[in-house]
Amino acid sequence: MSSFKKLKGMAGASMVAGAGLVGMMASSARAGVKTSWTNTNGGYLTFHDENKDWAHGFFFSGSNSSVLTDIYSSISEGAIGKTASCTTSVTTFWDCYSYSDAYDGVLGLGVNGNWFDPVGADAVITDYQIDAGTNVDIDTDLDASIKWAFLQNDPVTRGLFTVTNKGATEQSVTFQIYGNWGSDGQGGIINTSNDDQTVDNTDTWVTISDDLVDGANNDPVITTGISGPGSTVDTTVVSLDTSTYDIDYTVTIPAGESRSVVVFHQMSKSITDASAIESNYESGSALSSAGLLAGLSNAERSRVVNYALPKAAETTARRSSSSGGSAGIALMALIAALGVSRRRRV
Repeated sequence: MSSFKKLKGMAGASMVAGAGLVGMMASSARAGVKTSWTNTNGGYLTFHDENKDWAHGFFFSGSNSSVLTDIYSSISEGAIGKTASCTTSVTTFWDCYSYSDAYDGVLGLGVNGNWFDPVGADAVITDYQIDAGTNVDIDTDLDASIKWAFLQNDPVTRGLFTVTNKGATEQSVTFQIYGNWGSDGQGGIINTSNDDQTVDNTDTWVTISDDLVDGANNDPVITTGISGPGSTVDTTVVSLDTSTYDIDYTVTIPAGESRSVVVFHQMSKSITDASAIESNYESGSALSSAGLLAGLSNAERSRVVNYALPKAAETTARRSSSSGGSAGIALMALIAALGVSRRRRV
């Protein structure tokens, strides 16, 4: 547990949030974002859609919603199976769901043993995403950043972890992705992409459950996307059970360039439900087809090294003539027939 830093219930690094972050954290008007208090000393920034069946939480501490003193360095909570009692008056959001306590802190980042802290002054919270800022010089000539996304159309959290090599020579860098599912050692590994109950360095995904029998502990079943075909990095599952995990990615980063690792967690209500979505994590094209790359730009996709990610579909905007439609085409044909040239406006 010594490598798992600032998980829920443990003190995080003291940090005064910047004014821009405070305003975004305090706002409950943003689509999919609500500040949910658990007590007078802190609470959860909840990412959810009122019409969906799940929610994710990000823990922060502070005396009230406008004075924040600490932001956790990993996703703190997840729940699925919304009940009829889930109303806007409920402030402890997991009380709204049949299956909760999915995480005690997941999708944290270490770089060569140095642990990432969100940057209060730089962090930006938008609909369904936290851009946690950049840790400048997290190690020699290395900067690190994180973007956490809470997908609107699936009960999925996605971590995009990026390291930039500012030095004059290439570096071999270890991304350490860590977390705690909060199961207290109950349950077990249900399945892996190798169709067994032991996760190893060749697995593309793993499904864990606090309950070997669905529903006994009222916790979600969790499927984790680790890597896929086309990966150009060495992946090492240092440890992974139903309590904690540490997955290391050894990445070569050329001088002046950036590389990224992307990792996914998806909640399900049952082992049966999980079995229906596991194949979504077997390749970059499968991720894309399932909509799990939504919001990632082509530049971001090109930097990912643990999957070969397809480019996002690009729409070519066509500028219609002022006459529009078939009438415009007919008019252009007539102009051409008359030998009349038009000058392009630069």
